Amino acid sequence: MEKNYLYFQPEYVGKFKCNGAKCAARCCKNWNIFVDGEIYQRYSQLPDAQEIIKNIKSKDKSYLIKLTEKLFCPFLTENNLCRLQRDYGEDFLSKTCATYPRYTYNFGRFFERALVLTCPVAAEMVLFQEEPLKFEFVEVSEKIHSNGGKIAITKVKTDENLAKCMLETQVAMISILQERTLTITQRLIMLGFFLDKFDEMTAGKVFTESEAIILIDDLRKLILTYESKKFLAEQMPLMLRIVSFDAKKFVELIFAKLFESFYGGEKARLSETGRKFMDMVVDVLQIKPDKNNNVSTSEIAANYEKLAAARKNFSEKYSTFLENYLVNELFINIYPWRLEESFVKNYAVFVSTYKIFELIIFSATQKNFSSKENLLEIVDWFTLQNNHSVNFHKKILEHFKEADDIFPIMESLLEQ
Repeated sequence: MEKNYLYFQPEYVGKFKCNGAKCAARCCKNWNIFVDGEIYQRYSQLPDAQEIIKNIKSKDKSYLIKLTEKLFCPFLTENNLCRLQRDYGEDFLSKTCATYPRYTYNFGRFFERALVLTCPVAAEMVLFQEEPLKFEFVEVSEKIHSNGGKIAITKVKTDENLAKCMLETQVAMISILQERTLTITQRLIMLGFFLDKFDEMTAGKVFTESEAIILIDDLRKLILTYESKKFLAEQMPLMLRIVSFDAKKFVELIFAKLFESFYGGEKARLSETGRKFMDMVVDVLQIKPDKNNNVSTSEIAANYEKLAAARKNFSEKYSTFLENYLVNELFINIYPWRLEESFVKNYAVFVSTYKIFELIIFSATQKNFSSKENLLEIVDWFTLQNNHSVNFHKKILEHFKEADDIFPIMESLLEQ
């Protein structure tokens, strides 16, 4: 009897189907496509293999598919379809091509799967859905689970006993982000308080089996508290009252530190698309460097505050879009376990990344760059920096090395 595996995933995963007409081959353009020795032996039988595939590490037999002059995969047809899959079937493909855009994680006895938003077909399915994203458990057969060893599964590192309450924590966080009686910012504040409390309960501890049972019971009580209508009505207003946003701190953090890798000293390294989006932010916030190329954080903060009404209208108009983005990013990046740091620091990176994204989207809409195609272009570019770069989150984390308190993070990033 074939073995089945238990998967937790958004419902959209089961509905996803590659569409070359919509895709414009973004996953096959300007990306390194690696193949191992086994796949190389398979591909080497193709007529043009010697010209297309080059060996980059002879010792471990690692190979790289050379892109065309226009930086497309050479196996791509003029209809943006893979001719290898068309002619030989999906089983013929390398691990990279067979897996994308799926990310799969292992949480102890179960697995999770979601789609990365650099795939425009997935991005459209996820972001423009009016109803909250729904999740499901599915049984996946061995054939699909391993796909002949091609599915890359990342094992999430955590305390073995703590892993037992990971799923419940994720469901609780998703529930908070989908609480539509609150604004997006209020939900992020609520999430911060929740993770701060959970961090206190778990951080730096190794749990015995009996201690884990107590922890799971306490966690369930915490989740029930946060999900109750009484908590929303009585406790949330008190929580929101003690978070006081500081626009100048926001500007200093976002522009002087977090935007550093996108703009400023490394602007020359940005793609043409990246420069376009960064220039929109500069234009909307009226950022004008002086003769020494310095900018005033006070002036930027003042300009940011002047846009309060416009930002509020934006948040209301695009609330489902922003919610779906946050939920998918939380899930596919396995927060608050993505970084081997405290939950508070994971939260800081998650919110910071989102605020950069939100600011770019807001600026684009103010410049009438707001069609579905426009937004998908931004999502594609930003997700490439965010999800496909191993350094992006690490660079942000550097600015939160001493961040053990949730309040300064929220007050620097979240305006109610």
